[in-house]
Amino acid sequence: MKKVLVTSTFTLPEENDKRLQIDYIPFIETEIYPESMIIPYLPKEVNSFIVTSGNAVQAINNIELEGDFYVVGKNTAKELFGQNREISFISNYAEDLLERMLETEVKKYVFFKGNLSLSTLPDSLRKNGVEVIGVECYKTTLKPSKINEKYDALVFMSPSAVKSYLSMNLIPRDTLVFVSGKTTAKAVKDLAGDLPVYYPEETTKESLLTLIKETIND
Repeated sequence: MKKVLVTSTFTLPEENDKRLQIDYIPFIETEIYPESMIIPYLPKEVNSFIVTSGNAVQAINNIELEGDFYVVGKNTAKELFGQNREISFISNYAEDLLERMLETEVKKYVFFKGNLSLSTLPDSLRKNGVEVIGVECYKTTLKPSKINEKYDALVFMSPSAVKSYLSMNLIPRDTLVFVSGKTTAKAVKDLAGDLPVYYPEETTKESLLTLIKETIND
């Protein structure tokens, strides 16, 4: 049986494959801010919103927002559809979303972010003359711990989880590394060296699990 460690509370679809044992040990902790810490910072004149994580979706769940959403990730978009939000664009990665956003006439956005969210997308928009107002709606805290058990594969869902894990652990050369997408893959390579890193073309739980199964059992 192959052993897989997921370094977050993000759960993969239930799997009956007896060849896999999936353990969950979160290396980050997330605090969703109450509405009272979000609403006062929302400019009334802006009706275009950027959402790149499920945490941001959870934070705005009960906040009335009239306008269009620009979204990274199909799972994130699915959650927003569940809130009856109007979604203009969905992209698997921020760089793809950037291209689409620059094709629009929109010149001002609200970016729902966490305290450790990367500024790549908003910075790129600003360089192109687009105003981006960051509204922090959740806080991520690192929760590093020492892992003594040997795993065949590690799964990282964010650069923060990578940083937290590597603060107390190394990634053995014979351990497979799976991540949610390009940004987290870059974090692994920047912090752990030029390791092989696997990520799916589509940013969905199902695609990630399929990739893990196909690769680890190859």
